[in-house]
Amino acid sequence: MQASPSRPATKSIGAAFVDLVLTLVILVVVFLAFLLAPLVALGLAYLAYAVLRPRAKKARDNRAVAPGGPGTPGSGTAGRTGAGTFGFGSGATP
Repeated sequence: MQASPSRPATKSIGAAFVDLVLTLVILVVVFLAFLLAPLVALGLAYLAYAVLRPRAKKARDNRAVAPGGPGTPGSGTAGRTGAGTFGFGSGATP
């Protein structure tokens, strides 16, 4: 003798509709997450770039160069000193 019914109980129309809607909502949320995640990452990277860029520029401007020292405009050394300079614009003759 069989204790359980031979055919499993079926879902009601309402339960099937709720499952369908829930599945579609999950699909849309996951799909949008994969579409929007790269855009969010790019936006955050640009925001970090925009915030950190002025600080780097200020730090570069605050470095003082001694007047008449190496790297003075028109001196031709562009910050290079010593006998180890060579190449185009170094002032060394071949």
